[in-house]
Amino acid sequence: MKFLFLFAFPIILLWSCNRPEKNTSHNPNELTYRCHEITKGTLPVTLTLSGDKATGTLTARLKLENAGSKPVDIQDVTISTSEGIRSAPDSGNVSFSIQPGTDSTFSLRFHPINDGHLYRIAGMPGNLKPVYNLSITYKTEGDNDLITSVVKSQADKGEYATYCRKYKRPITGYSFDTKVGFNVREKKYLKTLKQGGQQPFVYLSEQEIAVSGLNFRLHGYILKDTLHAELYILNHSEFPMKIIPGAFDITDDANAATGTKFIKLEKISGSQQDLSMMEKGDRAVIHFKKPMKIKSLGKERLSLHLQKVFMLTGRKNLFNEDVQLLPVTL
Repeated sequence: MKFLFLFAFPIILLWSCNRPEKNTSHNPNELTYRCHEITKGTLPVTLTLSGDKATGTLTARLKLENAGSKPVDIQDVTISTSEGIRSAPDSGNVSFSIQPGTDSTFSLRFHPINDGHLYRIAGMPGNLKPVYNLSITYKTEGDNDLITSVVKSQADKGEYATYCRKYKRPITGYSFDTKVGFNVREKKYLKTLKQGGQQPFVYLSEQEIAVSGLNFRLHGYILKDTLHAELYILNHSEFPMKIIPGAFDITDDANAATGTKFIKLEKISGSQQDLSMMEKGDRAVIHFKKPMKIKSLGKERLSLHLQKVFMLTGRKNLFNEDVQLLPVTL
């Protein structure tokens, strides 16, 4: 899933401004959008946009016509929220040419990031938005200037309200507690290890931990009395590290767990022969799920158990203590 925030850049913007087309879809599982069209200029654009209510997938059906006298080179097609969060199609970058007097009709699927705050903390894209802008960036043959045509689409207010009532759910996410002195204590501990012959570096932010070239990023949330978490790991250091997946856990003081934990270690890059060993450049993620019924949801802290999960040479713990998690209402 690819996304980025939309910034100003030196290209020509063409916005659709004619009357929106009528919404003719009656699929109860889809959220349909009324889409403007671009009928003038070099590249007339016709768009049909719908969203799968259950999965949050957007399907865009496009017809692009070359009304000019030169070939048109399509450089990119993206979709963005009104807040400026831009998402690329599932297929990646879109690039092709349309000859003069011809057209191209095609479909693109998007899994858009709709809520940047929710995605950063919980790794979830958020509910579909009522408004999207679809951008087609192109240039004509022999001209280096990029032109971006922007087609606006909007869901019916009543249909969107019905969708939100059914699918919008309260979510409690979790972030690292950065105010408990973790950085100072962990750095002091690492100095005793003298690992790799370098000065230890420790930095703890709301969702990330950086420890001497080892980077950890947390996505965590509770939904329907189940705690979900993913810990992404990247080894930029000069030394190897071993992962003990079974030692990974997230607990609370009130022992709210109502079932056994599920853990899966996935090696994203690096040797697949030993999934638990991470050399320089390796990437991995720990998938975690655990039934928990927390009485004071949104108020109670959790503990992320890392102390015995990551081992350095000589069976030394990377972390000298566990990390506290703070609830975040999303």
